[in-house]
Amino acid sequence: MEKEKLRQLAIRRLEEIKENGERKVQIENIYHNFFRSSTWKDVKTIGVTMATSLEFPTAPLIERAFATGRKVAIPKSLPKGEMIFHWIDSTTEYYTTKFGVEEPDIEDKAQPDELDLLIVPGLIFNRAGYRIGFGGGYYDRYLANYKGKTCSFVFAEQLMEDWQIEAFDQPIQQLFLS
Repeated sequence: MEKEKLRQLAIRRLEEIKENGERKVQIENIYHNFFRSSTWKDVKTIGVTMATSLEFPTAPLIERAFATGRKVAIPKSLPKGEMIFHWIDSTTEYYTTKFGVEEPDIEDKAQPDELDLLIVPGLIFNRAGYRIGFGGGYYDRYLANYKGKTCSFVFAEQLMEDWQIEAFDQPIQQLFLS
C-alpha cells in the first residue's frame, strides 16, 4: 500500500480510538513502561513535539520532565522541510502553525548534540523502528544527522508491517508499545 493511503488509514484508526477508553489505558501503559526505563532515567535533555489531539499526548512527559529537573526542547518548522528545537520552560508561550501544531514563541536554539533523547512522532510504525510520519520529511531530515537516543510512543493501532521502507527513512531506536 502506498504511503498516502497508509497515512489516511492511520488517521482514521487514531480518530476511532481518540474518544475510546482503551486509548487511555494504552497511554497509561506506555508512560508506565517509559518512566521505568533506562531511556528515561539516563537522560537530562529531551526533544519532543507538542502533540495534536490525534497524536500520543506529550503534555504528561513535558510536565514530568520539568518536575524532575530535565530540560525540554520543542521543534519549530522552517522552510525547506527543516526544523530546529528550542528550549522551553513552564512559562513559554506558543502559537499554532498552519498544520495545527503548537510551536514555541521563543528563540532559544537547542543544538542536536545537546539533546540526549528525541521523542519522535509518527502515524505508522513497524517493529524494526521505521515510521511513516505526516509526509513533510522534517524528522527524517533531522534524524539523518542526530546522534542521540530516539524513541517513539506507539498505539497498537499504529503498528503495521506491510509497507515499503525508503532510502531516506530513519529508524527509531526504541518503541514503547501499549
